[in-house]
Amino acid sequence: MAQPPPSTPQTHERIPFWRDGRVIGVLAQVIFVSLVLLAAAWLLGNVSRNIGALGSFRCPDGTDSFRCGFLFLRIDAQFDIAESVISYTPSDPYARALLVGALNTVKVAFFGIIFATILGTLTGIARLSRNWLVSNLAKWYVDFFRNTPLLLQLIFIYFGVILLLPNIRQALQPFGLPIYLSQRGINLPGPVFMPSFRVWLFFLLGGLVAAGVVSLLLARREQQVERSLNRTAWALLAFGVVAGSGWFVANAAISSQAMLLSEALPAAEFEQIAGIVAERLGVADLAEVETAVTNGVLTPEQVNEASLTICAVRDAPSETNLTAQLRANNVPYSLNRSNRLDQAARAFAAGDCDVLVAAEADLLAVQATLDGTYRLLPIAEAPIRLSIPRLEGLNFQGGVKLTPSFAALLIGLTLYTGAFIAEIVRAGIQSVPKGQSEAARALGLSESQRLRLVVLPQALRVIIPPLTSQYLNLTKNSSLAIAVGFADLWAISYTTLNQSGRSVQVFMIVMAAYLSFSLSISFLLNLYNRRIALVER
Repeated sequence: MAQPPPSTPQTHERIPFWRDGRVIGVLAQVIFVSLVLLAAAWLLGNVSRNIGALGSFRCPDGTDSFRCGFLFLRIDAQFDIAESVISYTPSDPYARALLVGALNTVKVAFFGIIFATILGTLTGIARLSRNWLVSNLAKWYVDFFRNTPLLLQLIFIYFGVILLLPNIRQALQPFGLPIYLSQRGINLPGPVFMPSFRVWLFFLLGGLVAAGVVSLLLARREQQVERSLNRTAWALLAFGVVAGSGWFVANAAISSQAMLLSEALPAAEFEQIAGIVAERLGVADLAEVETAVTNGVLTPEQVNEASLTICAVRDAPSETNLTAQLRANNVPYSLNRSNRLDQAARAFAAGDCDVLVAAEADLLAVQATLDGTYRLLPIAEAPIRLSIPRLEGLNFQGGVKLTPSFAALLIGLTLYTGAFIAEIVRAGIQSVPKGQSEAARALGLSESQRLRLVVLPQALRVIIPPLTSQYLNLTKNSSLAIAVGFADLWAISYTTLNQSGRSVQVFMIVMAAYLSFSLSISFLLNLYNRRIALVER
């Protein structure tokens, strides 16, 4: 019988730790982290010693504290800011001045992101157009703005374009629209929210809920019948029905606006005002006034003399509400604005105006204090009125005004970032396999349907990540606003630094603010990116 071969003894030789790759890897990480911590500790210690030597964090009792280093934020800023989202005066503290700068940065970044996205998307699609002119115009735009410094563009737009526009009396009006371009900036129509908007807002929120419910129910039904039921259209219809109903309910439920009529205006209803002004002018229809002035039948002086004169508080919603209805009825009017209601009431009582317009509750109080007979006439109210800019004296009144510095910064950031977004959109569209487009055409979809329903939804998963970087770049590039005189966060921080001498604290605030902006944008877009990824799976 054959003997089995002797078994080979197995030896387990232990590898020295200096030759074990896993141990070396862990040791390398520990050493690296230790070096980073030592470097950070040295830097912070150096900063702490220097700050202590300078006394930047010195408290009133002579001790040093991090909290005491920011007590300067309570001191009056003593400098003016040209434009502000919130109210601000030079007597406000540094903290409020920095808040104004942060809000201005958020404002320009918010609108810049919206406009750059629209411009970049359209340009990216145009780059792929089969039309030679459209495609090359988009290419030239991208090449020009992407390859020239943003600072140079901002300075050129500000000094070479906006400041060379005509003066305010000769402002450009493109295509006859109520948009005015002058050396003082850009004046645009803007919405004014009336008190009834709060009621309508509840209906808007209800419309969103209704749209969501309809979309969810139809999604379940689509899974059952295995075919599309056009969820988007039905959801929009649900939102429109609720929001439209809310508009009429808000109009009927809230009527807080009114006007006081002088004895020279014997109108019992608002609709009679047009007839009274027409009678003053001697015309049958106020729509004919402009033609009569053009033909020389009436002079501008006669129209001004017969127009309805209104006493109002400056920038009050009641003024916009009344003038919007007068424009709809072609009633010529002139405004006598005051800073306060009591000033407007005195001008009205002195006979400077035909009517005094304000909130009904305020007018009831004014009526009780006036001598004479004045009638209170309610005015219809809508949740939102459109304020149209109008040249009065040496400036435009009403609407939305973009100052030259803000307009230059917004236009520059939009054009510059839009060029990069255009390339991202183009790359995203080209990443979609051609078979998808061919399948869409085989199903009979039009080119717009192919792009909107097939290509762009798939391209978004490629577009969103680099788009996030462009949004962050736009926000950080807004710090170049100081070159065109716009009071953004960095510009106001620089002034604060020079006046207070607290350089370390100011830089810490600025860095924390920009870090907060960037993290917020990244968080929101990462949420959207994850949603797109889920849809893709």
